[in-house]
Amino acid sequence: MAQEAAEVLALVNRETGEVKEIPRAPYAFDGQHINVGIRKGRELASAASGLTDREFRVAVWYWFATEESQGAVRKTQAEIAIELGMSPDALGRVIRVLKKSRILLENGSVGRTKFYRCTPYLAFIGSGFAHRDAVKDWNPPETKVRQPRSRQRTKKKDES
Repeated sequence: MAQEAAEVLALVNRETGEVKEIPRAPYAFDGQHINVGIRKGRELASAASGLTDREFRVAVWYWFATEESQGAVRKTQAEIAIELGMSPDALGRVIRVLKKSRILLENGSVGRTKFYRCTPYLAFIGSGFAHRDAVKDWNPPETKVRQPRSRQRTKKKDES
């Protein structure tokens, strides 16, 4: 049985018929890849988006946790919260904000446990043609979730 081309890479000298195996260069990536929208990603990372650092971190976690095209991340909120180092309640509040702004999309459930995935506008696994078809079904996410908060301490009414 012939070996697949992906397994063996060889160079054949046409004059002598000598077969020389070509050493493989190590591949820089360890698995599947995602296409991430740079412009929208930077808009979400900016202070003008109104996302907190925690909300942005959860959104990025969902970008990279999706293992199949258009598939939900099949983990409970408790498992995700442990991985991200936050409480399940805090994660639930963050998911509510991200879902409202269409950054995360609900994608199935088992009982009361809901599963989410990132919108294809931000991150997608698959070909360009499949990506183009995937975004047809969804509205773009909000890149301005809320008004950015001022980090400066403000004076109270009775302080003058």
